[in-house]
Amino acid sequence: MMNEVPAGWRVVRLADVLSEPLVNGRSPRPGEGGLPVLRMTALRPATVDFTQSKSSDRSDDGRALLLAEHGDVLVGRVNGSHSLVGEGALVDGPPTPTAIPDTMIRVRVRPDALDPRYLAHLWKSPVMRRQIEARARQGGAAIWRINQRDLADVLLPLPPVVEQRRIVGLLEDHLARIDATTIRTGNALDQADVLGRTLTARGGRGALAEAARIPADLPRVSGVGDGTLPGLPERWRWTRLDDVAEVARGITPPGTQEWNPADVDVSCLRVANVQCGRLDLDDVRTIRLPGSRAEAARLRAGDVLLTGGGSSDSLGRGWIWEEQLPHCVLNSHLFRVRITAHQLHPVLLAWHANGFGRQWCKRNATQSVGPASISLARIRRMPVPVAPVDEQHHLLAVVQAHTTALNGASAAAERALVVAGRLRRNLLERAFTGHLSPPLSPSGQQEFVL
Repeated sequence: MMNEVPAGWRVVRLADVLSEPLVNGRSPRPGEGGLPVLRMTALRPATVDFTQSKSSDRSDDGRALLLAEHGDVLVGRVNGSHSLVGEGALVDGPPTPTAIPDTMIRVRVRPDALDPRYLAHLWKSPVMRRQIEARARQGGAAIWRINQRDLADVLLPLPPVVEQRRIVGLLEDHLARIDATTIRTGNALDQADVLGRTLTARGGRGALAEAARIPADLPRVSGVGDGTLPGLPERWRWTRLDDVAEVARGITPPGTQEWNPADVDVSCLRVANVQCGRLDLDDVRTIRLPGSRAEAARLRAGDVLLTGGGSSDSLGRGWIWEEQLPHCVLNSHLFRVRITAHQLHPVLLAWHANGFGRQWCKRNATQSVGPASISLARIRRMPVPVAPVDEQHHLLAVVQAHTTALNGASAAAERALVVAGRLRRNLLERAFTGHLSPPLSPSGQQEFVL
């Protein structure tokens, strides 16, 4: 139920202010040479992005299609996310005739009663999201849907048109400031991320300071392509991963089998849990294994975890296991790298893997159809730079001092983005409940038309 609205406002059904009935778009046959057809990604936060379109078959003459026109609000009627179904955006001057697909509903209102820009901003507000999410239904394949009948009954808080336009002006000014700050903060976060990756990658091969460097002399091995290895400082050396560590592939989880009370429950990490420079342990699966097998595959503190399957860009990324869970193993798309004889600090290896190592894995991956992968035999041959042990701890301290400062700045920027999102929601909530600013005096109001 919508809360009480200010004096002079009305609460109306969407159906009461339409100039034409709600209608689903129509998707032409895919092909080339025909009219462009909007993609679902075209529903941007403010207006429809007409660069997000695809071509249709030229044999469709367009007479049966529904074209987007200036002032329409287009609403997505299907989505895999409950929080995104029913998202809408304003058509603000299409650059060329463009078809509305059958995944969208066209909303066309009477401009004498409802300014389309007011409706577009209202559609993004918590006032509308609560109603849309309450009406959405989940169908097959976990897809959320909303139909014309549901949308026709949503309630709109409606001031006179002159007040609508004043609210839009204020909103767009405030939102432009929030958006500009958000963009700058996001760019700063991206730059900090690039700087952090560059810092750790250069640190891992001793390239933080200007110093004499010795050309790489690592013997080539058959079956892998190393590319051009950079030179290293004096006393450093290139070697292969299996010369400094034991490398093992994770286990293949057992299929359906008879319950055995002697088996034990263990956490099993998958590719999604191992990110670049961090572990994401919010969603970890549990499997049952024989006790001896679970113990043999158990992770130990200091193990470096690397991805061996997935997209080609994700291969080789990883981070360090620090006993975050009491008993944990890896699935077969991950590698466990355990340093031998304390030759190399695990953090230095992880930094190297997330920089040089990812590019090397991408070059040496196998991909026919579907996800890419790299074999155990190949990743064991990955080139690894090794610093003298007495230099490693000093190098770690220097790089970690810089990355700690970067992480602190990034955390502050991420908090600022959360605040900006909250400010946007609060602004939209206040705008459409009459609290953005004092309403116009009765003498300045135009006649309210319905």
